[in-house]
Amino acid sequence: MAVSTSDEGSAPRFQSTGTFVAIALFGMLLRGLLALAAGTPELQSDEANYTYLALSWNHLGYYGDSYRYLWPPGYPWVLAQALDIFGLQAFAAVKTMQVLASGIIGAATMLIAGQLFGKRAAALAGLAWCLYLPLAAFTHLLWTETFFLALFLPALYCLLRAVGDSATERRDQAPTGLLVCAGLLLGLSLYLREVVLYLIPALALWLAWRSGGGPALSREGMRRASLLLLSAAVVVFPWTLRNHEVYDRWLAVGASMGENAYLGLNEGYKNFDLTPYARHLGPDKKDPMTAVRPFFAAAHLDAESSHWERAEEIHNVPDRLAENAARGRAWALAHPADFARTRLKKLADFVAPLSFFLRHQALGRYPGPLGSPALRRPLVIWALLCPILALLAGLWGGFTRLNPGPTRRLLALVTVYFSATSMLVSMSRFRLPLMPLALILGAGLICGSLRGERATGKRRAAALAASLLLIFLWWLDLPEVLAVLELALA
Repeated sequence: MAVSTSDEGSAPRFQSTGTFVAIALFGMLLRGLLALAAGTPELQSDEANYTYLALSWNHLGYYGDSYRYLWPPGYPWVLAQALDIFGLQAFAAVKTMQVLASGIIGAATMLIAGQLFGKRAAALAGLAWCLYLPLAAFTHLLWTETFFLALFLPALYCLLRAVGDSATERRDQAPTGLLVCAGLLLGLSLYLREVVLYLIPALALWLAWRSGGGPALSREGMRRASLLLLSAAVVVFPWTLRNHEVYDRWLAVGASMGENAYLGLNEGYKNFDLTPYARHLGPDKKDPMTAVRPFFAAAHLDAESSHWERAEEIHNVPDRLAENAARGRAWALAHPADFARTRLKKLADFVAPLSFFLRHQALGRYPGPLGSPALRRPLVIWALLCPILALLAGLWGGFTRLNPGPTRRLLALVTVYFSATSMLVSMSRFRLPLMPLALILGAGLICGSLRGERATGKRRAAALAASLLLIFLWWLDLPEVLAVLELALA
């Protein structure tokens, strides 16, 4: 039977509003209960830095920088407003807002799944989102992920709707409102994480290049791309002007490339899923970082040191970060073999079944019932299984259930882009924007299999080859994953 997706044939719409709302509310309820069970964990790394920036903004009326990073202002602004309105209950208020915002993530996940594979896949993807613990945990942590995804996923949905979801429905002229909405949402998401800064022009190129099924570059394609770029620019430009006034440099929203280059294009190995253990574990416990396979993690295999230092002598933050980035590029060019070998480790870290939830459990950071053995142990196992199941199912769904067309090009572009962002700093957090898409593709795979649909031999072979690569990458990280699991289950 032929594979049926949104690019071939008309996929049924997700029309069961009652089911849609019930699943979204169920996911929000689970996240609310998880937040209550977590208690009030001690602030970790970036959480403390966001709080510092929010306090200075709230009390001094000025948004500064974190010296080594110049972060976008969105999340510190939210914290600053919460401090102003709720005082000592500000953190609880922000976590409540994140639980509510998570409903948007669930809704967007179901809408995209319905757009691609129909209403049954939408319901299945929604239930998978409800139970995906590594993402749910961010609603009770003070990181940007929940608010960011609540903007980013609806933007992707708008783009899919704008170009049409099937060969029979592909639009000769994309609705202006959907393109503008996508651009505005992507622009707002930049205020939370600058990671999509280069994705926006890449999406514009996707819109311009054959997204309407016509010539490679057409007048309509240029109109689509221009609307997306201009809509995002309108949102971002005020902060760009502010940065120019403060730093005398044209900087869109924030800058972290320089510090990430210091950490990732340098001698030594950093993985932020593992680095906190050395600071917080007692001498009687094994640091998971010591279990890392040295061949893939060592930035230089001989005795010669290739370490370079930050450009601390430069006081202007954007200039200092730019110089750090230049030094990192120079290191990569001077050591191409070391660069290539260690990038394989970065990719393995990107897909490793670790998470901040596992890290918190292994370090005993949950003071509430969530840290008790009765809840901790089964949830640790589930948190480990979630990315394994989602990545495998999503991989097979992507290879076997998506036909050539704008939808497949869009999902491939987003996947490659976010995978590339992990090539500097290792951290499971960078994988999170792709996980709702993995759940969607996995739901499409399951529903297609239940309908008896069967992919071609070439597609199954490609999926099998990709699965073997994924398993190899998991093997690379297996020693430290087992070490973290041992600590989390102790």
